[in-house]
This record gives sequence, structure tokens and C-alpha cells, in this order.
Amino acid sequence: MKRVLSPQEAFDFVRSEVSFYEFFKQAWSVLEGGVSFVDNWHIQAIAEHLEAVYKREIRRLLINVPPRSGKSSLVSVSFPAWVWIHNPYEKFMYASYNAQLSLEHSLNCRRLIESVWYRSRWGDLCAMASDQNAKGFFENKSGGYRIATSVDGGSTGRGASILICDDPNSVSEENSDVKLEWANSWNSQIWSTRMNNPKDDCEIVIQQRFNERDISGTIIGNDLDDEWVKLILPMDFESSRWSKTAILPSSKGKVWQDPRTKEGELLCPDRFGQREVERYKRELGAYGYAGQYQQRPAPAEGGIFKKTSFRIWHERPLPTFQHIICSVDTALATKEESSYSACTTWGLFDYLGHTHVMMIGVFKEKFPFDELCERMRTLSKDYRDNGRKQVIPDGRHRPDFFLVENKSVGIPLNSYLHKMGIRTDMFNPTPYGDKKSRAHLVRYYLGQHGLLWLPGHEKDNYDRLFETCRLFLEDVLLFPNGKSNDVVDTMTQALLYLRDYNMLEHVKDRNAWGEDD
Repeated sequence: MKRVLSPQEAFDFVRSEVSFYEFFKQAWSVLEGGVSFVDNWHIQAIAEHLEAVYKREIRRLLINVPPRSGKSSLVSVSFPAWVWIHNPYEKFMYASYNAQLSLEHSLNCRRLIESVWYRSRWGDLCAMASDQNAKGFFENKSGGYRIATSVDGGSTGRGASILICDDPNSVSEENSDVKLEWANSWNSQIWSTRMNNPKDDCEIVIQQRFNERDISGTIIGNDLDDEWVKLILPMDFESSRWSKTAILPSSKGKVWQDPRTKEGELLCPDRFGQREVERYKRELGAYGYAGQYQQRPAPAEGGIFKKTSFRIWHERPLPTFQHIICSVDTALATKEESSYSACTTWGLFDYLGHTHVMMIGVFKEKFPFDELCERMRTLSKDYRDNGRKQVIPDGRHRPDFFLVENKSVGIPLNSYLHKMGIRTDMFNPTPYGDKKSRAHLVRYYLGQHGLLWLPGHEKDNYDRLFETCRLFLEDVLLFPNGKSNDVVDTMTQALLYLRDYNMLEHVKDRNAWGEDD
């Protein structure tokens, strides 16, 4: 016989049915027995967005939150248990970066549904099917089920009405191009095909960030039609990245926004205070904290390369250049996930008795080989020069020669340019080590008293040059955790070449140029 509820229990029962947030608070003692529940606005925010998913007011939901914020307890454990109260026919499929974590969440969800607390309220609605021996699969008597799978283990032949990826990327994958590419391929070619009804079913991705090429970064980069609602909650509030979402159809006018207003205000100070946050910063370093806690793959000030690493030339006109070179990193664009071809243009000039260098042009695009060749030919001929190697007000310039990496597509490109009568030289990066090693070598030229400059911005005919700087910094400041390293490769290639051919001074101690870190 079902136990009669007390008035307070009856009141709590009604609230927990209506509100997933209330359900989660009441279920906490079952989920985390002996651990005090620390309430906070971010828990309610995540819960409300998940409610909107169940109601089909949101069909694509991306959540980026710091670790230990209750995300898995909310999404992977409690959410299906609450949904089954309202619709026991709902079918869930969960994935994480490995099978063990997926199974752990599955067992905790099942434990909640089979608890006395849950069965005394909704046991008649969500009774479990008789044969429930599989760790990664269980179902109720209405036909609803929950499947656990993993990115490294592929997927199952079954489908689902709600797909949830909980930490689809492992932090250990941070610098693995192969694993990042595999996870994105799995997400687009396997996981996304598991929906039973693509017109009505839903997808949730929840994770902490660490790389621009993780699944969250790929979703953000490819979401041209704004299909995804993005709930991004950094540990330290950043007004420039203020999170604001529509959790109901815009016609109903309900909007959620991060309630914080002060720069640096913490997400949940009652659980993670300033002392704990400072410890995380020390232990994880700038990159680790930026990704896992700030939901940004690189520190705001930059990583290996920082905003302060580059000197800014504000004077007009720009200096007279003794030499201008184009540094090219090539790739053959045959498919969507192909690498970019990138080119940066550099001008050498005399400043206070030393040779300095300025970045004065950049592009990064995906080209078939014939289009890449044509772009290089145009770059060599169509840019104008006033005869004194000064960049004229439209930012155009004529390079003296092209520097091309000696590998893959670079070899036939060099041959093509040579046949066209365009001066080239080849660069072999192998002796200088990997991409990070090359980046550290050229840091000797950076700093507020260094040799490397960017053209500054004034509201005149040099606007194009300012836009060039923005495009350049977008890639450089994210290195090595950006979506691509192609622009950085062109920079290191140019600077190392210029150094080795004595066009720039050999600098052994970067502090000699005044860089502090």
C-alpha cells in the first residue's frame, strides 16, 4: 500500500513535479547522502534550460560550466528521472568520453529511480521493467529507456528522443589532434544520427572547455543559423562574455541572463570562494583555468603570445620597409574538416638603429590547389607599391618574395610560383622542433621593447590594417589551443627564416628586449 504523505511532503511532492529545480533539490539527499546541498542561481538556470528541452522549447542546448558545479547530477542523473514523471515514454541516450563514466552516471540514475523517496511518489508511473541486469541500459514498463554509451566506444543501433553528451572530450585530449578530430567525427557522423525523430527530438551537450576544437568549440563555430541555445557560465564573471539566452520561444518573450554585474564576480562563492579559485589558478595554470573554469580555451590576455607581446605602431605614415615578404602555410582543401592555407605579410624597417619587423597583411582560407595558386599570383602582382616600399593608405604592398613551407602542397606551389617568375624560397621547420618549440623560439623578439610590431588604428584610411591585426590576433592569442595553428606557423616561419639569414638580430635572452614573462 502506498504510504500517505504528510502535508509538507504533499506540498514538496507538488513542487517537485512542477519544477525540475525543486525536484533536484529534494533528490539531493538520495544522490549525495551526507553532503550538504549548496543552492545557487546557476543550478536553477541549468534546471530551467533543461525543463525547456523537455517541453521542446529548446531543441539544441549547449552548457559550458566549471567542474564540480553539479552538472552531471543535474543532467545525467536527475533529468531523466524527472522527465519520466511526465512522459515515461521518453527515450534517453547518454555519452561521455569513456564508458566507465557513462556507466557510473547510468547506475546513479537507476539508483535514484529505485529509491524509496522516488518510488513512494511516482513508483506507479515509472515502474522498472522486470529484466534490468544490464549496467548501461534500463527501461520502464512504458517503454522509456536510458542507454549509456561513450565516444571511445562508438554507439548503439538504438535511437533516442533526447541525446545528451556529458563531457564528450577528455582533458587529456587537449593537445591530441587525432583524438579531437575523432570526437568531432563521432559527434557529426554517428551521434547526431541517433535521433528517432529529427524534427522533434533534442540534443544536449554539457562540458568544461579546453580547446577551440573540442565539441563545444565545433558546435559554436558551425552554428551559423543559431540553432543552439548556449548557456556559458565562467567561474569569474567577464562582462565582455555576458551570457544571455532565450529559454522559451521569442514570441513568449522569456529571456534568461547571467545575474552577475561585477567583473570577476564568482559563480558560486558559497562553494568555491576566492581562496579555492586562486588555488585552481595556481594548480592548473593560465590555460587550464581559462578552459575548465572560464569556458575559454585560452587566457583572456593570451597564452604563449599575449596582447602585450606586440608593439603597436600608431604613427602615420607607416615606416619605409627595406624588405617585404609573404610567409605561406599551405593545405589542400578537399573536405570541410581540411586545414586552412594561411599567409602573413611582413615588412622589415630600421628603427633606432635596429632592424624591426611589422605584420602588415594576413589571410586564412580553404582553397583547392588551383585557387591557392591564383591567390598567390594575385598577391604578387596586384598589390601596389609607391616605389619606396611604403604601405600606401589602402594597406596594399608588393612582396619581394614568398616563403613557402617545404612539405606537401607547398612543394608544387613553390614550383608554380617559380614558373610564373615569382621569387620564392623554401623553409624546412623540422630542425626547429614542433609548433610549440618554434613559438617559444620567436618569443625572444616580442615584448614592449621587442622587434615585432602591429599597425595601430586611427579613424582614417588605414582601417583595413586594423582589421588585419584583429584577424591575426584571433589566431595567435589562442595558440596552441585554437581551431587552427596556420597563422602562427606563418609567423614563426617568417621570423626564424629572417633570423637565420641575418635579416633580424639573433637574440638569446628575451629579457634583453624587455619581455617580462
